[in-house]
Amino acid sequence: MFDTPIYRSKNKKKKLFVYSFIMMLAATSILFSVLGIVYYYPAFEQEKVNTSNNIEMFYMGNKVNTHAIEQDGVFYLPFTFMKEYIDPTIQWDEKGKMAIITTNEDVFHLPLGKKEGLLNLEPYSFTYPVKEVEGEIYLPVVPIQDYYDLSLDYSQKDSIIIIHDLTQPIQRGIVVEQTKLRKQPAWISHWITEVAPTQEVLIMKEVNGWYWVESTDGSMGYIDKNKVMLTDIEMHAITKEIYQPWNPIGKPIVLTWEYSSSYKTKIDKSKDLVGLQVVSPTWFHLQKDGLVKNNADINYVDWAHTEGYQVWGLFSNSFDPELTHDMLSNTSVRIEVIKQLLSYVDLYQLDGINIDFENVYLKDRELLVQFIRELTPLLHEKDRTVSMDVTFKSKNENWSLFYDRKLLGEVVDYMIVMGYDEHWASSPKAGSVASLPWVENGLKGLLEDVPNDKIILGVPFYTRLWIEEEDGNGQVTVKSKTLTMEKREQWIEDNNANISYDQLSGQNYVEVKKGNTTYKIWIEDELSMEKRVELMKQYRLAGIAAWRKGFEHEEFWTQLGQMIEKRP
Repeated sequence: MFDTPIYRSKNKKKKLFVYSFIMMLAATSILFSVLGIVYYYPAFEQEKVNTSNNIEMFYMGNKVNTHAIEQDGVFYLPFTFMKEYIDPTIQWDEKGKMAIITTNEDVFHLPLGKKEGLLNLEPYSFTYPVKEVEGEIYLPVVPIQDYYDLSLDYSQKDSIIIIHDLTQPIQRGIVVEQTKLRKQPAWISHWITEVAPTQEVLIMKEVNGWYWVESTDGSMGYIDKNKVMLTDIEMHAITKEIYQPWNPIGKPIVLTWEYSSSYKTKIDKSKDLVGLQVVSPTWFHLQKDGLVKNNADINYVDWAHTEGYQVWGLFSNSFDPELTHDMLSNTSVRIEVIKQLLSYVDLYQLDGINIDFENVYLKDRELLVQFIRELTPLLHEKDRTVSMDVTFKSKNENWSLFYDRKLLGEVVDYMIVMGYDEHWASSPKAGSVASLPWVENGLKGLLEDVPNDKIILGVPFYTRLWIEEEDGNGQVTVKSKTLTMEKREQWIEDNNANISYDQLSGQNYVEVKKGNTTYKIWIEDELSMEKRVELMKQYRLAGIAAWRKGFEHEEFWTQLGQMIEKRP
């Protein structure tokens, strides 16, 4: 029926299958070859040079996402770069149109577009002005690099500025084999330039077995770490004077505040203030328009110095949040306030300033740090001590959260924590002024942010008499009276009260019931003070500060001195 045998048809199909298979292999080979060429092609292609007008920036081996500019042969760095990479504390005052730089030694005010500014609040001429270009603020390289110990090298070929922090060590190396710098840490990446053996490089970082290096001719890129031999570490000798705050060598600081509400501060010569080293009279208070009310008394300073005491004049914000905001948010007003304080320091021969800002808006948290940063170097320039009062941590915005304790602690010489008013005068609940567990927990929280040798523990020389009155409906009204040590002792004697020990507060305690009225006192005495001194020693704090002079009884300073001298 068929002229062609069946086996021939099968053979033909077999040949067709073999042919198709061979063609598929060839196509696959071609495809892989093409993919291989595409995949490895970048390895043979040189990276294109930056042809834009922008000057790219590399900081410590990392490319910055903003660019520098050059005008009249001068390079300018963007303010945003300076704040993000170099100094987060640098400020731009939009209202006053000026940059404010604070270092440990100096305060610079650089107005926009002007060569005349301020250095430590004195008129000063700068070589180049701050500029604004397309909405971005730019700072001149000269003298910015000197303020921050930066080195800047410009590669004209690549239009790149290379910036190093001179305070940081950098590893050096030598190329040991002819190779290429590449854009990415991989052999398939575009290459930037060739490097010859013995070429010296700076090694900025390592990524997946590749070094990011900078060569002596300004070229940068990734190089196989096996092609580099490590040599020495590049270090720059930065010599800066570090301000050493006053302290009584080998002893804790013992300070007391002296309350003064007039231009003449009462001088009490009757008490033997054993161990006292610093008095802080409440003399200076913020007023409207940046005026500082002055209650200082030169006769008091003369007496204190004759007795061997340092005088740290207290400057308060009058506990007025709106007044404080108006001052902190205005650069020119801050300047005027600082000028007045500096003049008072000189006029009254003060040894320091104690800053007592309370009841401040949370929104002014950063501005308060800025004010302290502007004030402190200028007081240090006069060799004056700067201390600041803070509360323990709590969730209250105006009385606790507005303190950036960590940043403030980096600036001031001493941070005095007001370790009292656990239960304040108008508290709805009777309780200790400063129970020992509350004080210790507060200290632990503060030590998370501030070094122990900067912390001075504030202690109370007062207590409160709590009066709980119950009406016929079971409602209790709570009131309090502040008592000095002598008045507290007199009240206990007059009421024939029994003193017991309260385990929870760690204090002696008195409770007297008269009809529907209950009187309670958590006593501040030798026992509670000795436990606070023990906390000071246990946590190796800088000292003790007492609120306030005049609230203690006559023998208390002698007892306090003995507690401090007692070995742990």
